[in-house]
Amino acid sequence: MARPRRPRDPIMAAPTSVAAVVGALPGGARDAPLLVTSLSELERTTGSVDGEVGDAVRLFFDNGGRRAYVVALDEARPLRSLDALADTNFNILTIPATARLPGIATRLAVAAALFAEERRAFYVADPPAERTAQNVARWARSFGGGPNTALYFPRLRIRTTGGERDVAASGAVAGIYARMDQERGVWVSPSEASLQGTLGPTVELADSVHGTLSSAGVNTIRHIPSRGFRLWSARTREEIDPEWKYVPVRRLALFIEESIDQGLQWVVFEPNDPRLWAQARAAVQTFLQTIWRAGGLKGTKPEQAFFVRCDRTTMTQNDIDDGRLTVEVGVAPLKPAEFVVIRIGLWTRREKCEGRP
Repeated sequence: MARPRRPRDPIMAAPTSVAAVVGALPGGARDAPLLVTSLSELERTTGSVDGEVGDAVRLFFDNGGRRAYVVALDEARPLRSLDALADTNFNILTIPATARLPGIATRLAVAAALFAEERRAFYVADPPAERTAQNVARWARSFGGGPNTALYFPRLRIRTTGGERDVAASGAVAGIYARMDQERGVWVSPSEASLQGTLGPTVELADSVHGTLSSAGVNTIRHIPSRGFRLWSARTREEIDPEWKYVPVRRLALFIEESIDQGLQWVVFEPNDPRLWAQARAAVQTFLQTIWRAGGLKGTKPEQAFFVRCDRTTMTQNDIDDGRLTVEVGVAPLKPAEFVVIRIGLWTRREKCEGRP
């Protein structure tokens, strides 16, 4: 007689708004990333909040962020700074140091974009600081970036105890992402929120310049009368797949994929058979219904908002025999008209591991 299967815990929402900030730290390199929940905590630990990391963390918290890892940039071996984040659970990556390191900015930004994709994180990129709008558009095209990256221009101006200075925009943008996630949901465009803690962008851009930057996939920051300083657009750096053209659509997909992947880890203890497939489908459907009810998906009925497949159409016989479970999810995000399809693969217990034929 087959053993009954225990009810499983529901799939829980994965975090989406923990930032990682990479740049010059007071006192130099640290042995491990430092998790801070306020600017004062960063100052107590490092002795200062001056410099690019302090500026980025300040703007992150000013704009609604709550948790950030800070990592000292090793300028001689900058890619090691990304490796230091390998064991941290961050979701938004910022490297304000790229703004002042034109010699390695492209290489570092490309590496950061790839790292973000590997980690199901989102990279908020800063262009080199000395670039004009036209040069930023050219740099953006050479940099690429992919679906898990967005690029913002111009820099921001902030007031400090010593006067005013220009800073990278990524810390403020990451804070807006976090604030919108917490207040309204990861599916809401960051352009819905106003920038805080800043005197505004360093330059005012003419409409024609906005058009040049937009065609290059660069998001601009501008002043909107009666609405304050805003992120004017929300495009990713994806140049091929139109499904991932918009920041909230891509971040919603990353959130769904990570939540389902973590929420179905119990399948590794189960045989890969139709009963398991039904359990997995039910768990994912329940999770997606919560997103739909919260307004994160289009459609007046659940079947118009999403679908879930986990059966012989998503797996070959070899997949089943090898214990690989594949769940295919389609969701109707608020922006595009079509369904966006996500595939999540997990390993289950193979029958022969239990001594069964």
